[in-house]
Amino acid sequence: MIKKFMTIRNFNRTMKRLNVMFKVKITEKQMGILEYCAFLGIGDVVKEYPMKPRHLITKEYNANKGRQRRWKLTIDYLMNFGIEGKCLDCGDITGLTHLIRKLFKVKIINTTYNLDCNSGHTYNCNNVFIFEVIEHLMNPLFFMKNCQEYLKPDGSIYLSTPINRPNFMRNKEHHFHEFNYNELVYLINKAGLKIVDEKIINITKWYMMFTGFRPLLRVFGFGNNILLRLKRK
Repeated sequence: MIKKFMTIRNFNRTMKRLNVMFKVKITEKQMGILEYCAFLGIGDVVKEYPMKPRHLITKEYNANKGRQRRWKLTIDYLMNFGIEGKCLDCGDITGLTHLIRKLFKVKIINTTYNLDCNSGHTYNCNNVFIFEVIEHLMNPLFFMKNCQEYLKPDGSIYLSTPINRPNFMRNKEHHFHEFNYNELVYLINKAGLKIVDEKIINITKWYMMFTGFRPLLRVFGFGNNILLRLKRK
């Protein structure tokens, strides 16, 4: 029996994709499926593919205007709490990592392993950053449970993710999961964590509502991002 968190729907969807993916170019999302199946020990076929990093942080990635606006709003949010002590940034090193290190003058270490798998690390950090990460994971509950083990008893987790996107606005090419608010709260509670602060951020400026249907929906609260501060229960 697979003891890791994986719903029947997601498991069936994964296996269907495995049956067809080998006839086409392996995408970033499909590579995630291969990595996770290798972790679970499902199928010998995954041995045919090297486990390469799924994300490439480039100058173009860091220069994206929408992403930079989200980083600015994230920094503004962190300013409310004051970040100090040892910090763990989950995922790849981005421009946001450098901004936090520079502005708060803290030591930041980054994860170097597949976040869907058990790392075996004990970081004992004051702060854990999970910015735009959980939507890319096949196993967000397993990952979130691991994260609380990385914290000192009074430490905080800071998390951001897309929230309340209508189905047609979801990034189905790169995201395994996108949550509405109730689903996200359920995930956090199941991971043994609690929300102590939250804020919805909109990276779309008000005048962008006139440029299309999707920007208009974002202005009215659909397809925004949420910032959360979490603690252990």
